[in-house]
Amino acid sequence: MTQLPDDIAWTLINTEDWGGGLERTFRAENVEHADCGGDVLLVHLHDEMGGITGAHSRCAKCGEDLTA
Repeated sequence: MTQLPDDIAWTLINTEDWGGGLERTFRAENVEHADCGGDVLLVHLHDEMGGITGAHSRCAKCGEDLTA
């Protein structure tokens, strides 16, 4: 399983096969986007062996990139 930040409660909300592995989308249970109050999403891209090849975070409401 993927390592997620411990201080945030994450829920897996979607898994898709993007052709070269899986894309897993997690929603933060206890965090909102400060600008609009939308859900914070974290997306992990996995290769065929399950390793993370990329990750980004965005707001589900306004779409702003929240990747640090």
